[in-house]
Amino acid sequence: MSNDNTKGAPTADPRAIATALSFFRIAAIVAGLAMFVLIVEMILKYGMDNEALAWWSPVHGLIFMVFAVATANLGFKVGWSVGRMILTLLLACIPFLAFVEERRVVREVTPLTT
Repeated sequence: MSNDNTKGAPTADPRAIATALSFFRIAAIVAGLAMFVLIVEMILKYGMDNEALAWWSPVHGLIFMVFAVATANLGFKVGWSVGRMILTLLLACIPFLAFVEERRVVREVTPLTT
C-alpha cells in the first residue's frame, strides 16, 4: 500500500501531528494486545465453557473505541480520507496485522512531524 491514500496536505502543524501520532501508537498497541486477551476470552468461553474473562469483551470494545478516536484524530490532522481511516480500523481487527499497520502508519506519518 503506498502513500497515495493520503489525500491532501496535512491540516495541522508538525507538533500537533506528533502528538496525535503518539496517541495513535499507544492506542494501537493497547488495542492489539487487547485483541489477544479477547481471543483468550473466546477460547475460554466457547472452547472450555469458562466465563472467567467474560467481563473482558466490553473492556475491549471501549479500548477499540479509543483506538478509533485516535485514528480519526491522526487521520484528520494528516489529511487522510475517511476511507483510509476506515481501512486502518479494519486492519486493526486482524490479530498481528494490527501491529504491522501501526508500524506502517508510523513510518508514513513520522516525516510529517519534522
